[in-house]
Amino acid sequence: MTQEALTEEKIWQGTAVSSGVAHAVVHVLKEDFDEPDAEPITAEQVESEMERWRAALDATHREIEQLKEMVSTEARSAEADIFDTHLLILEDVSIRKQVEKSVREKLICVDAIYYRLMCKHMDALRGLADSYLRERFLDIKDITQRVMRHLRGELLQHPMFDDPVIIVAHDLTPSDTVQLDRSKVLGFAIEMGSGNSHAAIIARSLGLPAVVRMHGIAEDLHSGDPVLLDGNEGLVILNPTPATLSKYRSREQQAEKLEDALHATRHQPAVTTDGFKVQVCANAEFVEEMGDIRDSGAAHVGLFRTEFLYMEDPAGTEDWLAESYTRAVKAIAPGHVTFRTLDIGGDKVDDQIGAEEEPNPFLGWRGIRVSLGRKQMFRRQLRALLRAAAHGPIGIMFPMVCDVGEVRAAKELLAECAQELSEEGYPPPKQVDIGAMIEIPSAALTADLIAAEVDFFSLGTNDLVQYTLAVDRLNERVADLYSPTHPAVLRLIGLTVEAARRAGIRVCICGEMAADVEVLPLLLGLGLDELSVSAGQISRVKHAIRRLNAAECAKIVEDCRHLGCPKMILERSRAIAQRLYPDLFE
Repeated sequence: MTQEALTEEKIWQGTAVSSGVAHAVVHVLKEDFDEPDAEPITAEQVESEMERWRAALDATHREIEQLKEMVSTEARSAEADIFDTHLLILEDVSIRKQVEKSVREKLICVDAIYYRLMCKHMDALRGLADSYLRERFLDIKDITQRVMRHLRGELLQHPMFDDPVIIVAHDLTPSDTVQLDRSKVLGFAIEMGSGNSHAAIIARSLGLPAVVRMHGIAEDLHSGDPVLLDGNEGLVILNPTPATLSKYRSREQQAEKLEDALHATRHQPAVTTDGFKVQVCANAEFVEEMGDIRDSGAAHVGLFRTEFLYMEDPAGTEDWLAESYTRAVKAIAPGHVTFRTLDIGGDKVDDQIGAEEEPNPFLGWRGIRVSLGRKQMFRRQLRALLRAAAHGPIGIMFPMVCDVGEVRAAKELLAECAQELSEEGYPPPKQVDIGAMIEIPSAALTADLIAAEVDFFSLGTNDLVQYTLAVDRLNERVADLYSPTHPAVLRLIGLTVEAARRAGIRVCICGEMAADVEVLPLLLGLGLDELSVSAGQISRVKHAIRRLNAAECAKIVEDCRHLGCPKMILERSRAIAQRLYPDLFE
């Protein structure tokens, strides 16, 4: 192949889910392990290869010990025995000696040496009639996969890349996100997903460009390939030409002018042309975001997703949690931080909680159901939150509430924790508001009953839409049916707002719908006066609100009540948005 062919520009088209442009090299997160290249090394590099090799073995050992401890505490001795076998394979002295000897003699990278050796062992056992030996083949394969992924840096807490990169992957899970060194990530290109997938939400939260539905790209691209990622048009461009880069630089300059203008007004209140004030808050996943949130113009943190801290350290102590929560509270005070209690399940799978496979995890054990089912874990989190509340006002809201009974049970446990802390001499909380997330149709339909038990509602529209329409928001086959402007969704939001107003409590919307400036006229028309969006969207949402007229928005909603088509409703709302703030669509 000619050098020109190797450097020829190539373009992939996907679905844009988070705006922006990034230009960097690729880091591919592989789903499985494949044969690594036999990269030559020098004699001087042998020791560093051995150090990298030993680090991967140590990381794999810790990982297996954690898995063994988890199943041992749950009296699953057979599974614990499996991990004992895995540790014996990992610590096999003969394998270690062969790998080190081969690296020193052949001067080839340890990845290739280890892979080839383990494949020989697997080939010797593959297809044997003896069932015990066949199981040993599977054990060796599992260990090899773990070690190879650690050698590539994909299961370490911070994958090994020194310079800024664009992540390319088949999919991106919450645990993947936790393990990434987010300071070095400039964007995401994902083979699967939709606009409401985890990767898309995280990208928007971090203000990074992202494109999904890039089928086959993880195989076509290799780590180190130079690409341009266009999160506006949904493109990935390999080997962009000087002309392409020049065109994007021009676009970037125009975008920067708009961002500078929006940034200058970020701290100004969001008030419509007819005097309707809207509180615009920020969503957060990580404590490290607090500085950017303070600078974003957000009034408060309307949603802090605590599961990301949990995934960083599932065994984290109450003291560690309290310290982490306190850092967030102090950073935002005198504003308040609303913490969503642990929302594991569905697309946020945890090995300890999700050890038993569920046929439909989105309709299974998740959200408040998990917390009430694992009360020791729940108490640890509630105590940590109450301790953090001594340093500033907070909100505690319970996810995936199905009925009023769950709210009462959670409040009862919270009261017990508060009493315990008081008796132990901890300082009292300054202010704790209790909230329920409305993201299941049953909760919206009984919002009047739940309202009597809480201080506020928070509408989680990501799940509310998928449960109302029976559309898995992560399934790209039906992703086109996922429609926040469906009349049923809008009616449920309207019912929730009306119930909150009658009870005299506030209601916020924290789902991705809140940041969509195309549907913002509908949200204001439904009576919502508090929105929580990613920090990078604050100034844009405020800008749009200042151009809208609340009375006109209410009329739009009224005019749309007889429309049964989500697309027609969206078109009505989009027309108003494009007329009043066209600069956000350029």
